[in-house]
Amino acid sequence: MPLGLLLILFLVVAVGGAALALLESRGRAPALPVSALHGVLGITAIVLLVMQDLAHPDNKLVNTATLVFMLAAAGGLLLFAFRATRQKLPGAVVGLHALFALAALAVMVCGWLKGT
Repeated sequence: MPLGLLLILFLVVAVGGAALALLESRGRAPALPVSALHGVLGITAIVLLVMQDLAHPDNKLVNTATLVFMLAAAGGLLLFAFRATRQKLPGAVVGLHALFALAALAVMVCGWLKGT
């Protein structure tokens, strides 16, 4: 899959995550399947990005973005565990999850620009 399309997929996942965070901040927690969809799309995008990395191992920025996205996914899994057990989401974990995801997205954009 071309890197530009992967970038669009990650942007869609990020916008979805922002919408979930906004709903959560307003006290209207989304249904568990909606959160799961966000996670499944994110993990799918990461798997596709790993495949891209294997095909083009020379783009170190994209490789770095993949690693940071994996860290964001770990935080996302933790948040999903909180949601599945109907616990309040820790704001610090939500913030770190978003920070890692946005940082990875920025590094990925730099890698995409470098590769074009």
